[in-house]
Amino acid sequence: MSFAQSLIQRPLTEQENPELIPAALGQESTAVLVLSELGAAAGAEDLHLVSGPTFVPSEQTTLVFLGTHESRSYLAAIVDSTDYELDEGFRWITLREGFTILNPLHAELFVEAQAIANWIRSEKFCPRCGSPVQASAAGWNQRCTANGHQLFPRTDPAIIASIIDDQDRILLGANANFRTHMYSVLAGFVEAGESLESAVRREIFEESGVHIGDVAYRGSQPWPLPRSLMLGFSAEAISTELVPDGAEIRDLRWFSREELEAELRAGTLEIPRGVSIAYALIQSWFGQPLPEAAGK
Repeated sequence: MSFAQSLIQRPLTEQENPELIPAALGQESTAVLVLSELGAAAGAEDLHLVSGPTFVPSEQTTLVFLGTHESRSYLAAIVDSTDYELDEGFRWITLREGFTILNPLHAELFVEAQAIANWIRSEKFCPRCGSPVQASAAGWNQRCTANGHQLFPRTDPAIIASIIDDQDRILLGANANFRTHMYSVLAGFVEAGESLESAVRREIFEESGVHIGDVAYRGSQPWPLPRSLMLGFSAEAISTELVPDGAEIRDLRWFSREELEAELRAGTLEIPRGVSIAYALIQSWFGQPLPEAAGK
């Protein structure tokens, strides 16, 4: 699965090091990823990374130390698109677009930067007293300016599962928010006080009416849209009658490998592609790379 093994050595954030970011900005080898509310600055096939000494932050810029790769430091500069003028030939790209064009290192940098930026933008005030907060610990911590209370990045766990029946068919559903022919494995958020295995059984039953037996963990993937961690499972179906919930799920189907391949080749059905954990789970069941529609 994409991002299962990190290419980036993240900074030690338990102890404050106020010199970490200024020192990094002074090094020619340092690369700064610029991120606005519109996405990341990028070229045709990669991120637009600015050399540390040439990047001049404004008063509104928040800098985050993302980590190092092969002795090179990487920073994220969180800016407002109205205050930052992109160099000619570059544009803002969303994370979803980045997944389709970026190399593994740049994709991981984008995911990390997007996750921390989403948190920083959403947590602007202290939950205890309402005072403004200020970034610290190289951007990985925010402190209340009045009482010193610390805030840390929040991640919401969500399960996603390939459900297989006794005929070795996979369960795919059409979400109400998907394009017309898009089907995927089912997913949902973990509730308070709930184990991951219980979340798989509950979510699958709620969305499909299918009862689940054995559950096996397969891997995880960060998904900062806005701040999820997708926890992938495969699970055994012990019932096969399908009852879409009518709210999130508008249709459900069991697919054999032959049926799924035929519909993908005909273009009558789509599945998630690229780096998504959904594609990894479906492909793992399928046993080989999944075909594209004829003519693509």
